[in-house]
Amino acid sequence: MVDAATGDGPGALPFDLALWQRAAGTVETGRLFELGREFHDGMPHYPTHPDFEVSLFRKHGDRVRGDGASSASCHLSFGGHTGTHIDALCHVSQDGRMHDGSPADNQRIQAGTAVGDAADLGVYVRRGVLFDIAALDRVDRLSGDRVIGPEDLAQAAERQGFRVEHGDVVLIRTGWGQLWGAPGYIDHATPGPNYEAAKWLLDRGAGLVGSDTAVFEKGPVTDAAPVHRLLLFEQKVNIMENLDLEPIAAAGVSTFLFLALPLRVRGGTASPLRPVAIC
Repeated sequence: MVDAATGDGPGALPFDLALWQRAAGTVETGRLFELGREFHDGMPHYPTHPDFEVSLFRKHGDRVRGDGASSASCHLSFGGHTGTHIDALCHVSQDGRMHDGSPADNQRIQAGTAVGDAADLGVYVRRGVLFDIAALDRVDRLSGDRVIGPEDLAQAAERQGFRVEHGDVVLIRTGWGQLWGAPGYIDHATPGPNYEAAKWLLDRGAGLVGSDTAVFEKGPVTDAAPVHRLLLFEQKVNIMENLDLEPIAAAGVSTFLFLALPLRVRGGTASPLRPVAIC
């Protein structure tokens, strides 16, 4: 589980004051960008995950107190991988084994006794870097068949004037987020990084990754998900999906203070997330 003093745990970036200070050093104006999506009825979601639903469990007027006051309360129902979220390490297994080598035990995961569930996610405070691959290609949005390789990441970093450093949170903009709410957002083919691109990021010390697509790799992932296997299973690096990167890209921001706090859900294979960028 996460250490209460440091926020450390499987899938959590370790507390590092120097890295926090380096992240804070990117803040110049104090402008804040929401990187997550609003949760609402009918929001897009991958077909293998549940819908998001919100309803009033108790309505105003159901009970009126003596002073005339009343209250309402809501019921939320949705999957951990619906909307903007972060994948926990227990999301992926390989050949019947989990990231720590233990057997893939669904009962333990559901009971919240397996290592690497959403309760083990920590507090994310790091320098963030944005790879704007759509801008690199001089398009508003990449096509669904676009594969992002390491050479694309290298060119984007050079063009935008940064380099990935140890512990950085890496975000990849494809422009696909412009389709949020449209039928084409979750499609058979979606742009994303390949295995080699993910390896390139890991070699440079990326500590957390995310994108503006429903899956952080070249889709579809019907037969294989090599990037998820590499990051979650082999290297224990968490993945964020369904980010909104349009406003920060439009502002021309490439480096920033990244902040996100997942919900600590026992037995969760992911957690909803509200990430922000401060520059």
